[in-house]
Amino acid sequence: MVFKKRWALTLALALMASTFLSSSMAMAEEVEPEAADVAEEDETLVEPEVNEDSLKYLLLVDTFETAERIPTRRLSTPAEVVVVTADEIDANHYQSVPEALSHVNAVVASNGIGVGFLNGNDRILTLVDGRRTFIYPPMKAIERIEIVKGGGSALYGSDAVGGVINIITKRGDHDETTIDLNTGSWHRHHYELTNQGNDGKLGWFIDAGIRKSRPFNFKGSEGAGASDALNDYDNKWVTLRLDHRFDDRNSVTFNIMHHTDRDYLKYSPHEHYLRNQLSATYNFKETTSTPGFLRYFNNYEHTDTFAYDVNESRLQGVDYQNGWEMGQHRLIFGMEWHQSSTKADHIDRLESNKKITNQAYYIQDTISMGRKWTLVPGTRLDHNSQFGSQWSPKVAANYSPDDRTKIFASWGRVYQAPSPIQLYTGWWKYWDLDTITYLYEDWHGNPNLRPETGHTETIGIEHDFSDKVNMSLSFFNAKIHDYLDINDNIREYENIHSPSDAQYLNRLRWIENDYVNSGADEQRGIDLNYRQRIDDHWSYNLGYAYTYRKRPLGSEEYWVHSLVPRNSYKASIRYQNGPWKASLRGIMGSGSSGINYMKYDLAMFDFNVSCAVSDWATVYAKAINFTNQNRHYSGELFNAPGRLFQFGLDCRF
Repeated sequence: MVFKKRWALTLALALMASTFLSSSMAMAEEVEPEAADVAEEDETLVEPEVNEDSLKYLLLVDTFETAERIPTRRLSTPAEVVVVTADEIDANHYQSVPEALSHVNAVVASNGIGVGFLNGNDRILTLVDGRRTFIYPPMKAIERIEIVKGGGSALYGSDAVGGVINIITKRGDHDETTIDLNTGSWHRHHYELTNQGNDGKLGWFIDAGIRKSRPFNFKGSEGAGASDALNDYDNKWVTLRLDHRFDDRNSVTFNIMHHTDRDYLKYSPHEHYLRNQLSATYNFKETTSTPGFLRYFNNYEHTDTFAYDVNESRLQGVDYQNGWEMGQHRLIFGMEWHQSSTKADHIDRLESNKKITNQAYYIQDTISMGRKWTLVPGTRLDHNSQFGSQWSPKVAANYSPDDRTKIFASWGRVYQAPSPIQLYTGWWKYWDLDTITYLYEDWHGNPNLRPETGHTETIGIEHDFSDKVNMSLSFFNAKIHDYLDINDNIREYENIHSPSDAQYLNRLRWIENDYVNSGADEQRGIDLNYRQRIDDHWSYNLGYAYTYRKRPLGSEEYWVHSLVPRNSYKASIRYQNGPWKASLRGIMGSGSSGINYMKYDLAMFDFNVSCAVSDWATVYAKAINFTNQNRHYSGELFNAPGRLFQFGLDCRF
């Protein structure tokens, strides 16, 4: 098995190296000697002409903002960045952010569960328009999703060990109303209405919707037809974005998101989640290379689960960033003030109504050294009200031997302080399930927790062989000390009820969950991507990721491997011709434990087809988890749905 892995890696490196060398030699032959001499003398960076149509077919974007919090070019950025655009979201009629990200290489995400891992790590920072968030916005309100793989300690906080996911929402720039209706397996129904407009200075985008489902089944180790009790849901949302532009350089943005989620259980009261988020941002220097902002945000979450656990969480803060361009330097400076709090009303609890404040200051310099080298040093100072101050330096470098290639590397420190929930809250809840009579679950906060520390590294190469072919390869490594984790102890007792009572089974299960520092957590792996446009109608992507992860806490290593297959293969082929669009996307894996994905070797496929029957109406059909092999889950009850079919109508006026 080890020989096969080394052989596959050697072949991939040889393929990329040989193709790169042949492409570079061909380019060298095309340059006149005099032109080559001039290019050697001229150290000014000349940006290459960009074929936007080819980039669109390859699912690439040339300019993005998340990697350095200012607009940067793809081949000048010392990181691997993947972008899911609004066009891709519309073409595949994605219903959720996890569904859209599930087919991104080196990302482990599951429809109905969420984003679990990026570059082998579950320390992922998710942002909406650059601010921290509890919830995802609806898909029709999303302009693009930028995924930056690797640590981003200087700008974002070193809790972003695996990477940063920044969801950028749409601003109203034209008059349009959309209605999206779909229905499918498990009595799932989706109703969504959007309206956007712009009067020159004021732009608005409004999205409102309802999503319902009955309990779905999954094919798992318990046998076909097992039901997931936590996915009989009734969810509603309203989002609003307002943009008022004062002039070409200054504007103000207001965002409001309101979500209510209600999950119904078979034998217990329902769970209810209320999530409200609001923010106000003043944007200045918008048309420059170093735009800045001043933002206030307030995220609130109220949970009422099993009628025994009521909890309120809040994260609010003020963010400021400004930048200056001075010769070869683009300097970014920022400050953050964030306060997280939890307020519990439980039957039994350790402590409640606790607050932790974190102040941060960061500075980063992007240094252009001639036309080939870019160096990005930076550092961040976090001062936590509970744990004091900590520096998190970072450095990255990018080398572009030509206008089609980049070779990059980065290193960063890791630091993450425990949350108020991990430190203080303690509660228990009671479940009544099919498989066991009673389930009591204790959660114990631990005020003696220590912050996580460590380091993360990435090195990679990306090359455009032509306007139709792109390839990238990166290696990642991270090690976290004092990893913040949960240690669960399960005890079972004989039931006091009579076995003759058909309402009850024979055992009582008690689970104690303790927040702990579990020791060192190590991750390393490979991320390989190949993209090609065949012609005006066909294109495809291929991806391979190898992930190794190790934790020393009891059986924790076993659980980690069940969440992330050692070898992950992702492939997609896309077709479009006139009103027709179709895609087939596959996720294959090997080296799984057989717990989460049911098999050591797995192959899951999603299919989508749509047809624009008129200028204002599109009909579409989807098949998700067609092979019925997905059961990625977190914990005892949260499972991905089995084979799922959806049919929908999208109207635009």
